[in-house]
Amino acid sequence: MVFLEVNGNSINLDNDRQFDGNSETITDQQQLKEFREKFARMEMELKMVKLELENKALEQKLKHQEMMGEQKALKEKVAKIEQEKKENAFIDKFTHLENDQKKILKRISELEKQQKKMLSMNQQNCWDGMFCHKRIELANAKCLTVVHHKGNENDWCSVFEKHSILDTSADSGNFYFEIGVEKGKYTYGVLFGIAVRHPMQLGENIRIRRDTYAYQCNGHFWINGARKHGNAEYCAGDVVGCGVNLATRQIIFTKNGHRFDTTNLAISSSFSADQVFPFVSLFSFGDQIEANFGPNYLLANI
Repeated sequence: MVFLEVNGNSINLDNDRQFDGNSETITDQQQLKEFREKFARMEMELKMVKLELENKALEQKLKHQEMMGEQKALKEKVAKIEQEKKENAFIDKFTHLENDQKKILKRISELEKQQKKMLSMNQQNCWDGMFCHKRIELANAKCLTVVHHKGNENDWCSVFEKHSILDTSADSGNFYFEIGVEKGKYTYGVLFGIAVRHPMQLGENIRIRRDTYAYQCNGHFWINGARKHGNAEYCAGDVVGCGVNLATRQIIFTKNGHRFDTTNLAISSSFSADQVFPFVSLFSFGDQIEANFGPNYLLANI
């Protein structure tokens, strides 16, 4: 230990040195504290910077995901538009094909009508040899067919058309035929119209049958075997006609282009149109008519 005598007082120099050492220790501790505080602040700032960087990275990631999602949505939208284009193109093509199909079907229908009309015309003017009385002579089977009573005695003789009124009807739904009387010996000897045909009735008085609808030259209409008086007579030189509206089954009778009022005359519903056939009956030998099954009639509009 070192002592210093001053005015009779002893001073321990080691104590002063100890004091100075304590001062230095305190200063170091303060600096250390300040350093630690500064380090803590720096560490906090570093964390903040790190968090900020992470936040920015997350924002970038979210933006990237949003862009990817938007890009995906755009791709899906483009794909949807392309699909709609394909569907629309298919629909347009289908519509075009459908229109073509309609045109083709319409053309087929027109051709079928023409074929039916031609077939109907081919079927016309064809009397049936299986339903023709032996004393009836057919002059020809084309154009205007002449029906002639070739017997040597008076008796009813009939001939039926080969096709029913349904088979020979026009597209309008009407059946019609005319006969021109060339020779008629008696005022009652020519009868024509439509009837259900039977082989046994070729030599019978067809007018009294319940399935006969006829116009006799004496002016009588015969409807289901019943006679209706008061109509115009016809004779040689006259053209008379008989027809049917297939929709209403109303019967039509005409003379020289004039149509009679037959509002209440109709075919019975007990048989169909395909059972009914045109016929002509001649009573006197030498009687003769000319049949016209169209299409050129004296009566222009039935």
